[in-house]
Formats: sequence, structure tokens, C-alpha cells
Amino acid sequence: MFSYNFSVRDLEYFLLLLTRITCFVHTAPFFSMNNVPRLVKVGFSLLVAFISYIVIVPHPTLEYSTVIGFAYLVIREALCGVAIGFCANVSMYVLQFAGSNIDRDIGLAMVSLFDPMTRQQTGFTGSLYQYAFMLILMITNLHHYVLKAFLESFTMIPVGHVPLPTEGMVNVMAQYVLDAFVLAFKIYLPIYAAMLLLNSVLGILAKVAPQMNMFSVGVQIKIIVGFVALIATASLIPLMADMIGGEMKRMITNIIEVISAG
Repeated sequence: MFSYNFSVRDLEYFLLLLTRITCFVHTAPFFSMNNVPRLVKVGFSLLVAFISYIVIVPHPTLEYSTVIGFAYLVIREALCGVAIGFCANVSMYVLQFAGSNIDRDIGLAMVSLFDPMTRQQTGFTGSLYQYAFMLILMITNLHHYVLKAFLESFTMIPVGHVPLPTEGMVNVMAQYVLDAFVLAFKIYLPIYAAMLLLNSVLGILAKVAPQMNMFSVGVQIKIIVGFVALIATASLIPLMADMIGGEMKRMITNIIEVISAG
């Protein structure tokens, strides 16, 4: 006969735990895709919260006095989960930025596809890279690492004791913006080099044979050379995925350290 006492304090702790996990699942990569049913997200959040509630012992004491105080704890837990999940997911936007630049260079800027994950119109190359990287990152079990890193946050940031170091979080995001431009340009660089060489050749041909209409011929040549360059650089996709994964791990580590030190 099992006997388990579940007090109001335990329920409050579980609700705060569930709040952080639910907000993380809503914003984290792999878990927050729009084509995942909402019931699956809710069920997964409840399962992780229940397991975490049993594993995390002892439970820290919640310090509040009124309903407003408890609401403030809920808001801080929600912001913590959103911050960790968003910093893990924001690295994926590098692919869309690099893909939009590639589409503009090879003449596919007007082409748009419906992305079922984000339910938005996205570029051709950005969607191609995003699905390829998502497949590689899931094969390498990076989604396990993201979930484990988030669960480790309960050790560094106890439930009910979440500081909000706004200055440190702003510095982390500012550093990410700088790294994102560098990372996106590394992905974009092979196509940029091919298009720069092609534009130089077309410019020389326009001077040598002015009777040729380079504006009409150049569009088809750019598309052909662009697809050839994409195929030729397909072997670099695992290396690009490794860079994206490293950036994702660094962002998660930095945001957790900043919040715990705040």
C-alpha cells in the first residue's frame, strides 16, 4: 500500500516546474515545430515535469506571501523557459539569413515556399538548408543534448529562485548577432565566390561583345551555375551543421550561466 502526501506547496512547486518546461517546449528547436500536434507538446511537457518533480529532490522552499507574489514567480519561470528555448532555437535563423542571400545571388529571390514548420513563406535555399540541418542534428542526437542542458538548468537555477539579469541577457544576444553574421557568411561564402567569379566573366563578355544581351543571358547562367555550386558544396553540409550545433550549444550554456549568475 503506497502512501504519498501531496500538499499545496508541492502543487505550487509542480506548477512552477511545469511552467518553465512548457515555455521551453514552446520555443525550443525540434520540440516547437508547428506541425507537431499541441496535445503531443502538452503531454510531453507533463511527462517531463512529472519525471523532473520526482528526480529533483529536495524541493526548494518557495518564497512569496500573496497571490501577486506567486504570479511573479510564474512569470519569472516562464521567462526563464522562453529564454533558454529561444537561445537554442535562434541559431536556426542563421540558415534563413544565409539562404536569402544565396537566393538573391542566383536569381531565386522571387521564389517562395510554404514552410509547414513555421507556417510562413520562406526561400528555396533557406528551406533546403534548414531541413537538411534539422535531419543531421536529429541524427546526431542534438535534441537530446538540448533537453539535457535544459534539465540541468534546474540545478543551476532552482525553481522559484529565478533572477532576471536583463543586462547579461542583452549582452548574450548582442554577441550572438555578431556571431550569426559571421556564421551566415561562412555558409554563404562558397556561393558568393562562384557568383562573384561569374559576374566578373559576364562583365568582361559585356565589354568584349557588346552586341550580346548579358541581362537576358546572365539570368539563366546564374541559375545554372548557382545550382551547380549548391550541388558541389553539398558535401560541406555536415560541416555547416557542426557549426550550427556548436553555436546552439554555446548559446544554451551562456544563457543558463548568465541567468544563474544574475
